[in-house]
Amino acid sequence: MNRARLGLTLAALVSSATIYGCGDDLLEGVGPADEFAVDIGETLRDEVEAALSSLTLGSSLDPIGTTQAPPDAASVVAVPCVSPSSAADSDGDGVPDDATYLFTAPPCRFTGWRGGTLDIVGSLRIQDPSSTSAGFGYEATLTGLRSRFTSADTKVIYDVTRNGTRTLSGSVSGLLLTAELQIIRTFAGHPDAAVDKQWNLTFTPATQLQINGTLPSGTLDIAGTIDWTRGTEHFVLQVTTPTPLQYDAGCTDTVQRISAGNMQASGTFGEQEGIVRVTWRGCGTEPGFGFESTE
Repeated sequence: MNRARLGLTLAALVSSATIYGCGDDLLEGVGPADEFAVDIGETLRDEVEAALSSLTLGSSLDPIGTTQAPPDAASVVAVPCVSPSSAADSDGDGVPDDATYLFTAPPCRFTGWRGGTLDIVGSLRIQDPSSTSAGFGYEATLTGLRSRFTSADTKVIYDVTRNGTRTLSGSVSGLLLTAELQIIRTFAGHPDAAVDKQWNLTFTPATQLQINGTLPSGTLDIAGTIDWTRGTEHFVLQVTTPTPLQYDAGCTDTVQRISAGNMQASGTFGEQEGIVRVTWRGCGTEPGFGFESTE
C-alpha cells in the first residue's frame, strides 16, 4: 500500500477505530487501516514485553512468561537456558564483568508462549559498568538476537530480530532502561517492517528492589521514538505512555502481565495525522489496538 492510498484509507475512518482481541485473529474481517494499526500495535506490545524482561539479567535470558527448570531453594531465579562465556562477577551482583551469551533453540525453546512456542537464537553481550561496586546496572549489546513465535497450529509464525544496545541503571527505588535498537519484524501474511527504536523506560517499583531479586509490581513510563519502514511506508512516531503501564508481579502462568495502562504512537501516517493506541485491560488479557485521527 503506498502512502497516498494509506492516507486516503485512514481519512475515511470515523474519528476513531478500536480493535480488541488477540494476535493475528484480529486481522479477520477488518480493513487495511485496521490491519496497519494491529501491525504497529503488535510491534509495540512485543517491545514493551521485551523491555520489561530486560529489567533483570535473569529475565533477559529467560523472558518473563517462559518456563525453565524450577529455582532451587537458594535462588530466586530459574536456571537460565544459556550460559555465559565467562562467569567472572567481581562485585557479586549477578551481572558478569564481561560475558557473551550465545542462544540456540533448543535449549532456548519455550512451550506455552501465547499457546505456542518461543525460540531464541543469537548473541547477547553483557558488561558490568562498575564491576567493583554491586548494583542493578548492565550494558548489553544485541547481535542478531532473534525471537521466533510459532502458534500451536503453525498457522502463525513471526520473527523479531534485534541489533543494538540496551543500558540499565538504577537503585532500590527505581530503574532506567535506555534502548537503541534496530529491529526486523515479520508478520503473517504481511511484508516485513524495519523499526529503529530509541526508548527510555522508567520503572517505579511498588516495593524496594533487591539486587538479584525478582521484579516486584510497579509502573512503566516509556518515552521515545520508532522509525517504521515497510515497503513505501515510512513513519517517524513519537511513543508515550499517557497512562503508565501497570506490571503485576502476581500475574503468573501467562506472558501478558501488564494489567492496565495505555501506550500511543503519534505521527503522520501517509497524509493523515493520527495515533495508534495500545490499551492493556487486565492480567492475561491481550491489549487492544486502534487508530484515532487527530485532524
